[in-house]
This record gives sequence, C-alpha cells and structure tokens, in this order.
Amino acid sequence: MLTQPYDTWEYTGAKATYGVFNAAVAAVGQSSDPPYTTDLADTGHGLLTGSLLYIQGSTNYNGLRKIISLPDADSLMIAAKYVAETLTTGATWKVMYSSPHPFLFLGFEVTLSAAGANTENLTIIRYKSADSTAYENKIYTKAMNGEQFINYMFDVPRRCGGGDRIDVAWANAGSKTWGIKLFTRRIV
Repeated sequence: MLTQPYDTWEYTGAKATYGVFNAAVAAVGQSSDPPYTTDLADTGHGLLTGSLLYIQGSTNYNGLRKIISLPDADSLMIAAKYVAETLTTGATWKVMYSSPHPFLFLGFEVTLSAAGANTENLTIIRYKSADSTAYENKIYTKAMNGEQFINYMFDVPRRCGGGDRIDVAWANAGSKTWGIKLFTRRIV
C-alpha cells in the first residue's frame, strides 16, 4: 500500500494555546548573519522551546514561526530577521496553521501531561482566508475534562484554500503541559 507524504506541524506549551504580545520587539540574540533570531516579549506565555507559533497583527513577524529558545519566562526567541517594531495590543500568537497554497487538513493529535480536570473545550475552527475573521466552520470541539490523549484523523480530509487557517483554541486553566500536532498535505 502506497501512502502520500504529509506534513506535521508541532506545537507545545503549558498554558493557553493563544496569547497577546505585550511589549516591543527586542534585539536580544539578534544576528547579523543567518540564522537570524529575534526576541519577542510576552509575559508568562507558557510556550516551550521547539514549538511553532502563528503570529498575527505584527508588521514584520506575521506567519508561522519556530521558537528557537526561551531566554526567560517572558520572552520567545524566534527564527526571524530582526526589524525594530513596537507590537500593539492587536499582535497575537496562536496554535494555528495556514498556507498560501491549497491544502488538505488530515487530522490532529493532542497529548497532555495529565488528564484535564476542567470542562473547558478544545476547539478547532477553520477560518476562510487569512484576511477574514469570520469563521467558516467549527471542525471539532471537545470538553477536556478527563482527556489526556486525542488522535483524530478525518475519514475525508478537509479541503482548505490558500490562506485558510486552522486555529486550535484551549484556555488550559489547569496549566497542563500539552503537545499538539496538525497533519496537512499540500494540494499541487
């Protein structure tokens, strides 16, 4: 049986799956030669080294970025060339995937350090195009009380257009360490 290759997008943290930047971009760790790095400030973000994050509302850092290191609990060192910018209250980070090319959303995995004790929902929404804030549809929702592992692959993959976004939202009031994988395949 032949299978087509797919991409895996990995996110990890110990607080909510979203946040708001609260300070100007700093030049900590800035490199004049590749690989470039930039330090973004966010008090108590809860993300972990190696995680991806999706940035919105910035002038120079929007899109999918990788966390290279955590200089402290209030900053994220990302792979990006430094450009001076004061992030406004509209600049956010999320567990989100988007591509300028059409893609199939195949499914996802969620792993928690321990079963959730709160009844808050994990929700996955597909937004139609990067320029729209109105959601296309809620793909999945589940109360996380008692959940530790979720492996959910769609019987029929969700077809997404270029610019569509897959957004994973969970408040994680119990501060469980989590790992989330999104599985996609680019449509050629």
